[in-house]
Amino acid sequence: MEMAKEILKLELEAFQGPFDLLLHLIKELKVDINDIPMREITEQYMYYLSSMQELQLDIAGEYLVMAATLLEIKARMLLPIEPSGELESDYEEDPREFLVQQLLLYQQFQDVATALEINEAKRAKLYMRPAEDLSQFEKAIPLEAGAVSLEQLALLMSQALQRQQDREPRQREVEYEPLSVSDKINEIQLLIENTNRRIAFQDLLKIGSRNEIITTFMAILEMVRKQTLVFYQASALAPIEIKRHELE
Repeated sequence: MEMAKEILKLELEAFQGPFDLLLHLIKELKVDINDIPMREITEQYMYYLSSMQELQLDIAGEYLVMAATLLEIKARMLLPIEPSGELESDYEEDPREFLVQQLLLYQQFQDVATALEINEAKRAKLYMRPAEDLSQFEKAIPLEAGAVSLEQLALLMSQALQRQQDREPRQREVEYEPLSVSDKINEIQLLIENTNRRIAFQDLLKIGSRNEIITTFMAILEMVRKQTLVFYQASALAPIEIKRHELE
């Protein structure tokens, strides 16, 4: 009995919740997730919970809520469909539809999580070579008008927003940041004057909230448009940099 209890406990810990258990049962029964046989699924699910109770294992509340949901859907599917009247509109839709949508959404999240784990495992095997100082080989090449495409700038912007999104917690309080494009232009001007050197375009988009990154991007484009700044690139594959425009 102790062995059976331990085995079932391990099986329970393998599931991350009732949706995970339902997807497992659907896979085991080899049925279409869009056409769930409620009688078989409900019986299997209730059998699982009954076994846990017999072995005196704690059942999380979310499992019990799902059990009630399954029983309700099963009962609704057994009710006769009225040919006319108010009840017709109540049962026009498949009672399983909402559950199926939740399962499909949960499955999508699971697939994404699995893909991220695979990528993380691959990245763990990579060896990152320390950066070398190649400044002696640099040669600043001023870019002609139109040399930097909108596609390149859009890609840098997208990458910056993605990095910022990865750093943000999933749940956070939204704070209003009263930062205008003109404020950001002044900030960038002071930064370039104080450093007196070229600045990587991507470095300006590394820090800040999503709103600040977007404001920074717009400020840089406005300064380039007004010829306050110019784009530089040391080579075809080098990072795009910005520099104060100096009149000849």
